[in-house]
Parts: sequence; C-alpha cells; structure tokens
Amino acid sequence: MAKWNDLLSPKEDVALDAIQMASEVGTVEWVRPLLEAVRDHPSEAVKQSASNVLSTLKISAAEDVLADALNDPEFEGLSADIIAYLWSCGFHSEELLPDVVRCAVQGDFRSAMEALTWVEQIEGISGEHDLLESILVVRGGLEDEALKEIHSLLTPLLDHLHRLERGQ
Repeated sequence: MAKWNDLLSPKEDVALDAIQMASEVGTVEWVRPLLEAVRDHPSEAVKQSASNVLSTLKISAAEDVLADALNDPEFEGLSADIIAYLWSCGFHSEELLPDVVRCAVQGDFRSAMEALTWVEQIEGISGEHDLLESILVVRGGLEDEALKEIHSLLTPLLDHLHRLERGQ
C-alpha cells in the first residue's frame, strides 16, 4: 500500500501509485504531502498528477491545509497554484481574503490573476476588518511602480473589493 513518503519517491511509478492512493483515500492527511510533491518532485508527470488531485478535493478540512500552505514560506513559489486549488475546490472562505490578496500583490502575474478569479467568486462579506485590510493592500500595490506589470489585474481586484464593501 502506498504511503505519503512514496509521493517523493524518485521512481515515477511509485510516486504516481501514491497519488492514485491519495485520490482514492481522499483524507486530509494527504493534502500537504501532495503539495510537497507538486513543489519538489522532479517528474512533471508526478507534479501534474498531484496537482490534478489537489484541484478536485472534496474534503472541507483541506481548506485549512491549503490556507496554511498559502502562508507558509516553504510554499511561496506555489501561491498561484494554491489559490487555484482553493478556487477549483470551491473554498471561498472570507477569512482567506487578506491572504489571497497579499499573494496577488506580492506574487507574479499568475498569482494576481488567480487571486482576482478567486475574489470575483465572493458575493458578500461580513468581516469588515479583512475587507478593509485587503483594500489597503491592493491600493498599496497600485501605488508601487515596481508592480506595474500586474496593475491591470489589481485594478479590477480593487473594484470588486469596493463592490463587496458597498454590499455590506
């Protein structure tokens, strides 16, 4: 039977078997090891397979693991992917808003795009503090000339945040 540590096996077939097991077992304990496989495995096939599983999670507790990874410096290079996993799995908890927005402003173009897509799915928000914090982060990003390449994504992100603010 495949185990978590098999996800990082240098043997591609062993790692793929472990991913298949993760897909079938579907418990929250597999989420972080799958993220590690996406981040660390040398095989693109393994990375893609692990990513596919993470994109189709139906475990509500996985949201917490993904949120933790979004704030973990070890997964900084996967911010866009993690936001995409959150979006594709339907995890739109408003508590994640400041973290997703921070990744949009601190990340690359893809991170900003994924964050915009994620934020656009939020229809209402009750946490005024999280919303105001997010608005300030985006405004700061728009004032930063070094982030000019993502301004085209930050502007609609800010517009959506303002719509959420008006809807409170």
